[in-house]
Amino acid sequence: MGYRALEKMREINLRRYGISKTVRIPEQPVTKRKYGREALAFLRDCCEDLRFDCSTPERAILADAGGKSAGRNQIPYNMEKDLDRLSFEMAAARFLESGSREDAFDIYYCYCEMFQPFGAGYDSAGLLLELLSEHEVNASSLLMKHRDHYSHSVYVFLIGLAIYKNHEAFRQTYNRKYGFADEKEAACHFLEFWGLASLFHDVGYPFEIAHQQMKAYVCKLDSSNNDEYGFAPYVSYRNMSEFTISRLGDLNELYAKAIISRLEKSYLARTEIEPYYAEYTLRKTLKDRGIHENPNEKDYLYMDHAYFSGLMMAKIYLKRHKKIRSFEELPEAVMDAFCAIILHNSLFKFTMRSFLHTKEPLRLSDGQPLAYLLMLCDELQCWDRASYGQNSRGGIYAFDFDMEFSEEGMRWIYYFDKTYEQKVRGAKAFRDMLHDGYTKKSGAVRENRSKFVDDIDEIIALKDMIPDFEPDVTKPDPSSVINVDIVEKQKRTGLFLSDSNYLNLYNFALALNGRYMGAESEVEMKRAFEKNLSLEYKLSNIAQAKGFAAQLESIGCFYTDRAVDYMPVTSFSELIREEGHEDDLDRISEAEHIRWCREKESLGWDYGTAHLGALVTEDGERKNNNIMREQTRLHHDLTGFHSLSDDEREKDTRAMNRMLELIREYDGLTIYRMR
Repeated sequence: MGYRALEKMREINLRRYGISKTVRIPEQPVTKRKYGREALAFLRDCCEDLRFDCSTPERAILADAGGKSAGRNQIPYNMEKDLDRLSFEMAAARFLESGSREDAFDIYYCYCEMFQPFGAGYDSAGLLLELLSEHEVNASSLLMKHRDHYSHSVYVFLIGLAIYKNHEAFRQTYNRKYGFADEKEAACHFLEFWGLASLFHDVGYPFEIAHQQMKAYVCKLDSSNNDEYGFAPYVSYRNMSEFTISRLGDLNELYAKAIISRLEKSYLARTEIEPYYAEYTLRKTLKDRGIHENPNEKDYLYMDHAYFSGLMMAKIYLKRHKKIRSFEELPEAVMDAFCAIILHNSLFKFTMRSFLHTKEPLRLSDGQPLAYLLMLCDELQCWDRASYGQNSRGGIYAFDFDMEFSEEGMRWIYYFDKTYEQKVRGAKAFRDMLHDGYTKKSGAVRENRSKFVDDIDEIIALKDMIPDFEPDVTKPDPSSVINVDIVEKQKRTGLFLSDSNYLNLYNFALALNGRYMGAESEVEMKRAFEKNLSLEYKLSNIAQAKGFAAQLESIGCFYTDRAVDYMPVTSFSELIREEGHEDDLDRISEAEHIRWCREKESLGWDYGTAHLGALVTEDGERKNNNIMREQTRLHHDLTGFHSLSDDEREKDTRAMNRMLELIREYDGLTIYRMR
């Protein structure tokens, strides 16, 4: 189990080069929480041979050179696929350690590059994701309540991986739904389509932000306009009949038909509503989702971001997959993921159950495991979310989470900060999680129950996942599915003064590599990046761009896109002429080299010199054999900075100078010296 092509490549290197210690497979990264370890183990152990191509004998035995590394045709194709998955695993480990937006970016990037859900790599979805992040940070501060959805979606994705790996009932439901008998094939399928549902389920949030901004503004100015009871004025979206039209027709009709057909023989069978009427009502409801022409339904109290997420996903998918000529040709798993997205927020929880006259939760037996899991994980992920809204910023929330698995199902643990223990014990988020019981608005008392857990059970049947759970809220719940703990919060590392409101790391890394390769135009830069580099090397350029903040701070500098009263740095060559700054460029070059070494070692590279001068040209000149370097994963620069040759040290120095140019050119940032 694990990385079969890498293990095979080690054997090939021994025969070909006589080197025994090559292609080291690193240990699975250690994470603080169990759910993180399980998510990483899923990527490593369950998804073996992910995206392999064994259609030819050469590829099956790694006798080809169809894979990319630092360049094209340097390694076998399936070796590249194993390295892609290893890069994905390490990216997940970095995010689990930091929880930062910048490390969340790597997860989105890996997924888009590997699975290309929209017919191309990250470039096809990057704008959508970056707009979500930028819009949240900049626009949502005007709202009363709003918390991060960019990093949130990555946490949702990772929780889902842990659940799939450890929960047999869910795994069996999923495999039965798609007809899988082979566990490895099923896991690879789940990774792709769960990623599509979870990572993109909130991309429509900017539509809701605009709606809520107006209401928050008015309610703040005039308390008689009470948002809770719908008195506040609200905005709606016109021209929706144009926006919902795709090249194949009205997307409202697509979703109404797709959702009802998926629930017709299961969920709808537990109601008294006929499928044709349910589809008609749902289609009408969806058409009203953005324009709110029916105030009796009180949908105008909020704007359903999930609806817009579903629309955006379908529109982009159809735009990129032009061979699809009818809605019926959309792949089943793709539509399952899109239906999960559009259902996850309020459409199922409130609107559909209202017109179906039922309070029935969604069950695993309803045959929509992606929708079930998305609703569950979306509710569970309520920790470590940046608060942007005016009221949210002062709220008390859990700072960490863990999950335990057993034969009885699962158990959720939420951690609150002991520093604010008095506030924590009085906070609603904490009290709702307690298993001591609660009182409903109606006055009904629920003993030995958790409101947080019961609220989830209203949407999805928890007993399907937790057999001991008691769904009857009039009885005590013996399952102990949830636990809250007040503990000392460890200081987060890796935080730097450098800051900006940008998250366009892709363009930054693309330009950084392009300058290194001598590319002049944006077209040349993109070609050098996309056509020549493997995912591992693309992420390496992204990591170099992200690491610049740490290197600047080591010499008393930082960057920002805000105007601040500090001395700007316009040239490192000028800075190092000043007294006390003579060694600054060497120091940040050394810091970059140390970062690069750690990155390479985490991906299984080791020090080695066998490739140096190993290639003899026709005229007898000896050159470095870069193909040998990439296939053995041994590099002569994996040594101390001062052991490098002058030429190699100069490479790190030039990289820092290029970074200074690019950070101004691409992001409007300025580097400053601290006083």
